[in-house]
Amino acid sequence: MLNRHVFLNIFVNLRCESVSLCRHYQDMLYPLFFLTMAIVLFPLSINVDLNFIRKMAAGVFWVIVLFSSILTLEQLFKEDWQEGELEQLILDPNNLLLTVLIKLIVFSLMIAIPLTIMAPILSLVFGIAWSALKTLVVSLWLGIPTLVFLGGIARVLTLGLRNSSVLIVLLVLPFYIPVLIFASSATSLASIGLAPNACLAWLAVLMILSTTFCPFVISAVLRLGISIP
Repeated sequence: MLNRHVFLNIFVNLRCESVSLCRHYQDMLYPLFFLTMAIVLFPLSINVDLNFIRKMAAGVFWVIVLFSSILTLEQLFKEDWQEGELEQLILDPNNLLLTVLIKLIVFSLMIAIPLTIMAPILSLVFGIAWSALKTLVVSLWLGIPTLVFLGGIARVLTLGLRNSSVLIVLLVLPFYIPVLIFASSATSLASIGLAPNACLAWLAVLMILSTTFCPFVISAVLRLGISIP
């Protein structure tokens, strides 16, 4: 009976979070539109040297993905804060951790799925080899949850502040650098025929650590009332 209640609670939370994000889909599409335009316009602004573009492709792609993810972070917990649902969650500590975890997972999926669909098309712009495309997609699915879970901590610390985007960038950017290094290196190695397994393994370690500990940190911050004016 207890397991059934837990699974029902998880299903209800997943459904509510998915509906909530789909209801505000335009707020999620704007950063992805920025990503698309930046990737398409970048090769037009430099010397048309395919070898040079291919060497820079993975790094530029992941820098743009990183900043697009930061732009979307402002939408995380925004509706819950405005409607007063966060206060209710804080008063119910039994559901707080589960709700935070589900919010972060759904938010990660809403970023990763469109990027996965767009990756083959955008990779053509940079001339990323098809042999490296699989590694690029794997790096997205390993790296984006880390970005979102780490960014969730910065987001709850800045809830209630006006124009919190700049502060979020300052808080999360140092912690995003390892993800940027390993993800871009994995794609670069795959594009020249070398094994990217080590970089992907480190990305997996970062994802496991962030998804394990960040929900507890976020829940603790919310309970302490740091994000409540």
